[in-house]
Amino acid sequence: MRVATASQMAKIDRQTITGGIPGEELMERAGREIVRRLLDLFPDLAPPGRIAICCGKGNNGGDGFVIARLLDSLGFQVTVLVLALPEDLSPDARLNHDRLPASVKRFQAPRDEWAARWAELSGSADLAVDAVFGTGITPPLREPYVSLINAFNSQLVPTLAVDIPSGVCGDTGRVDPVAVRADNTITVGLPKRGLLLPPGRDYVGQVEVVDIGFESETIDKHVSNHHYLPAEEYADLLPHRPSDVHKYRCGTVLILAGSRAFGGAAVLTGLGALRSGAGLVTVAVPAGLEIPARVTLPEALIAPLRETPQGTIASLPSEELAVLLERKHAVALGPGLGDDPQTNGFVVKLLGSLVLPVVVDADGFCAFGRTGTEPRFAASEVVLTPHAGELARVIGIKPATIEKERLELVPELAERWGVTLLLKGSPAVIGFPDGSLTFNPTGDDALAHGGTGDVLTGLIAGLLAQGCSGHDAALLGAYLHGKAGEIAAVNVSRRSVLAREVADYLGDAFADLEELQLFGSPQSRGELW
Repeated sequence: MRVATASQMAKIDRQTITGGIPGEELMERAGREIVRRLLDLFPDLAPPGRIAICCGKGNNGGDGFVIARLLDSLGFQVTVLVLALPEDLSPDARLNHDRLPASVKRFQAPRDEWAARWAELSGSADLAVDAVFGTGITPPLREPYVSLINAFNSQLVPTLAVDIPSGVCGDTGRVDPVAVRADNTITVGLPKRGLLLPPGRDYVGQVEVVDIGFESETIDKHVSNHHYLPAEEYADLLPHRPSDVHKYRCGTVLILAGSRAFGGAAVLTGLGALRSGAGLVTVAVPAGLEIPARVTLPEALIAPLRETPQGTIASLPSEELAVLLERKHAVALGPGLGDDPQTNGFVVKLLGSLVLPVVVDADGFCAFGRTGTEPRFAASEVVLTPHAGELARVIGIKPATIEKERLELVPELAERWGVTLLLKGSPAVIGFPDGSLTFNPTGDDALAHGGTGDVLTGLIAGLLAQGCSGHDAALLGAYLHGKAGEIAAVNVSRRSVLAREVADYLGDAFADLEELQLFGSPQSRGELW
């Protein structure tokens, strides 16, 4: 699905209303779908459970009023704190405020008492709902909203944000100075860009998107070619794996990686490929790394290669290279290769002739910058996985510029080079030859450790070997890699996760998607109205 900015979402709303669907109806749809999803997200929440809703004066507050009315009709005990007088509410919010039945307890308070009143009302609730701001705010926030949001965050009650946590900028993810820390965010129509960018993404919890009937033509007209996939769509990308397959039918991978200075990179890349589901992994390393590689990767085949005086892979004769590539389905190239003129020249020449699907990372990608060569590839399926510093070296601009302009640069470069370009970061973003870009929704600072990118390279190569396109391998690889880091962090600590532990938890990440593939999302609790 597309990712929208606040202004793009406003244009979609306006065109939809102009096209004949009143704002009142859109608000009713939003409230209804949020309540459906809310009940799925909190299966233990049942009437006469207590729900506290904080409603601002705009349309986000109006959604909150609809939610309050519908939850009341289901038998919940609903309490609403209204942050404006009725005459100061937006027209559709006022309409739904006035529709609240007497059984919904409504409270107002002076501005300087909002925080204390909300703490009192939400402290005894089973669920708190944030319907204070929508996507249109621009930080910094001022009092009394700062104190109100601090009151939200000081409570232990689970918190649901409507559309976006209050305090998060819908366009940039900026938070200044505070934002509601939601356990879940249910966003309406399309995911908002601020939900996916730091630091906002750290406040949203689990993101759910509800459809309220915006026409695809309207979305296409107003929204950039930026995308977000829910977990179910990643599950659909998993390669088919019949029960009677053997190792050669599960994909064979060749990894060219490592040097005397960076021997661990080859091992970590091998672990990523082995955990990908590929049937056979060959790790080709400089001869001096042969024994360590055999000891640490007993499941892989180890191919020792001639090396330069610096302990990097030397240029290989064509017949030697042909033997290495025989019966391989995909190649991973780059982690830990080092910076040697002979190795750099070999890499650039190889990528200009290699027709197998290939993932290129780290020193493999930087070889273009070091030789002053524009990236060119013979293969039709190419995935590049640099971080900002590596991309900056190749295109000749500062890493800070890459970070600032990543949403524009990544799809532009992917289109120019005819590749899939996965720029690692928070979040990882993936550009495609058609000029589109997808945000990866998984991963956190558990991945901020040396070597985790090598695991990603091996994982993507393994997916390519199993028949995934570059497009699907990059999407699926980034998702699984981030999810494995998240799972590892739960079991240890985000501070303490090792790169090899990310590889170890890839199995758990695959298992989560396999369960979705088999059973789909949890079933809704049924028709409510």
